[in-house]
Formats: sequence, C-alpha cells, structure tokens
Amino acid sequence: MLNRYSIAAIVLMAVVIGSYIIQFYTILGYGLSDKASDWVDFSAYVSGLINPLLSFVSLVLLIQSLNLQNKANKELRAEIKQNQKNEQLRSFETYFFGLIEAQKSSFSNFKLDFPANLGGESLEKVCAIQELEDQIENMRANNWTDAEIEQTLEKIDIGERIYNTVRIFYNIIKMTSERLSDENGFDEKTRKNQFQTLISFTEFSQLRLVMISMQFMDCPPAKYLKSNQEFMAVLTNLGGGAKLY
Repeated sequence: MLNRYSIAAIVLMAVVIGSYIIQFYTILGYGLSDKASDWVDFSAYVSGLINPLLSFVSLVLLIQSLNLQNKANKELRAEIKQNQKNEQLRSFETYFFGLIEAQKSSFSNFKLDFPANLGGESLEKVCAIQELEDQIENMRANNWTDAEIEQTLEKIDIGERIYNTVRIFYNIIKMTSERLSDENGFDEKTRKNQFQTLISFTEFSQLRLVMISMQFMDCPPAKYLKSNQEFMAVLTNLGGGAKLY
C-alpha cells in the first residue's frame, strides 16, 4: 500500500517527465528522434532530474523508518515497564494476603481481662470488643474525658493484646503505602483499592478495635494510621473514622 511519500515521489517524477514532454514536444514542436545519441542525452537529462528526487525520497523514507523503529522501541519499553509493574503488584498481593491471614490467625487468640471495677470478666474476640465498647459508652455517659478513657484502656491492655492487634494492622497499611508508592510507579487509586480490600477482609469487630485505638491510644501505630490521609479517606468513606466513640 502506497504511503504519502511514495505518492509524492511518483507525482514529482511525473511532473518532471510531463514538463519535458510539454516543453519540447507540445510547445517547441520537436518530434521523437531517431538518433540513439539523442536518447542517451535524454536519459541522462531525466536521470539528472529524477535521481536527486529519489535520493530525497529515500532519505525521507529512512527517517520515517527510524521514527517507526523509535516508536516501536518506546512501546516495547512501556510494555516491559508495565509487565514489571504487574509483577511487582502480584508479588505485593501475595505478601499482602499473607499478612491478612496472619492478622486473622492472631485475632483468633485475642482476649481481654477487665479489671474488677469494670466487671472483672475475661472475654475473647468479638465478645471482648463488644464489652470494651459497652464500657467506653458507660464512661462517656459518666462524662469521662479521652485522657481518662485512655488510662483505663492501658489498664485493660496490660498484656498488650490491643496494641499487638493494632500493630499488625498498622504494618499492613504501612507496607502498602511504601511498596505501592508513587516512586515505585503506582498511584493513589491503587493504594486506596488495597486499603479497601484490607478493610473488607478484616473482621468488623477487629476493625472497630483499631478505630478505638486510633481515638484513645497514644502509640506510634495508632498515630501513623490517623496521619495516613489516603487510608483515613477510605475508612471514612466506608463509614469508619478515628472519632466515633
């Protein structure tokens, strides 16, 4: 299939030959010569006109070929980069879901021992968190401040079970933000999708415990979670937050 450069070359050659015919055959009235030398001179004349045009067209075609090759190389590099990014994401997701399973396993052993002034019960998993929420609601009903509730939580969490639960969740969030950073070729949408996946795969009672910790505990994991704007945006959009109690 002819491209525009080939068509341009054909048109230029036709113009050269047509100009010669019009000038010498039509205007000057010269006929076809029977002498071989005249035809030799004619061929030399035509060659002298056409060869530079052909050379120019060849140069243009060469440049076009180089441009096409450069474009193909760019597309290849982009494809390689995308494949590397996909491989990074697959590797991340393997580790990511492994951490989620570790989080579930850890939460299966979750237990809280409430002091005597808060009932003195020893409860596990969902029941422990529900009781913790009830105690916080009672404290709020009695006009307890955040500082007083924080001190009470420290007494309840003497075995650091709440802290360890929040720390595992924090590690997953931190790992997601660092491995899927803009510097590694990812974007905010990708990170938020992973945050939403983590929230969806985290047991609701455990997620409520994380939100309690963000509101009342003054530990580095809780502070980091509150300061991570992308994570907090996803959490808030799903109905959560750091000031619900």
